[in-house]
Amino acid sequence: MSPLVPEPVAFYPLNKQFTTNDVKKRRQIKGNASSVAFTRGPFNASGGAYEFPGSCSSYIEFPNGGGILDVKHSITLMCWVRPGGRDGPIFNYNKANWGVHLWIVSGTAFIRITEAGTHAFQPSINTYALRVGKWVHVAATYNHTSGDNSIYVNGKLNSTTKVRPAFRISTNDSEVRMGARIGDGRCFKGAITQMVVYNVALNAKQIMAVAEMNAGKKKLKRVEAM
Repeated sequence: MSPLVPEPVAFYPLNKQFTTNDVKKRRQIKGNASSVAFTRGPFNASGGAYEFPGSCSSYIEFPNGGGILDVKHSITLMCWVRPGGRDGPIFNYNKANWGVHLWIVSGTAFIRITEAGTHAFQPSINTYALRVGKWVHVAATYNHTSGDNSIYVNGKLNSTTKVRPAFRISTNDSEVRMGARIGDGRCFKGAITQMVVYNVALNAKQIMAVAEMNAGKKKLKRVEAM
């Protein structure tokens, strides 16, 4: 029996069918694309992802219209990513500052929770190095009640730490950028698809269920370090 998974705040398939729309096609959070192109997605799906060439003019910017992407407290960010050997943002609240952000850093998936208003950093966590050119499912969570900050690779818990619980996280910025951040020379190279945002911290079973559902029920393989 599949675990119960709540409705996401936003789900961006990032494919040829939906382009930069979320699945509900809400205009106020439709992304604006710059210098990206379609490529094959996980499991070789034609037009199933966006390719980022590693230039800082290459990004997708998602407006936080009406605060739809503002989860306020707990969060789960997840997507399929194919690293291309250059670091940069997967999903960065605030295009020119440090809201909550999920990145590729030194070839690893990296998550940092920051505080609303001050953008003060909490302790970060990251995975082992991910294989360049290989698709992998990454999910990162923060639980407002417990303070648990965790990151999962292909549905398996990879790293977890405690950060300060019960504060307002910085997801209230007016936009989110994928691929590049203003004023930062680290610009993501690779491909991204199926970006999902939740206002709860999903558990491992829920994350695995979503990943496999979005992969067409295909079973995910355990990912090994490089």
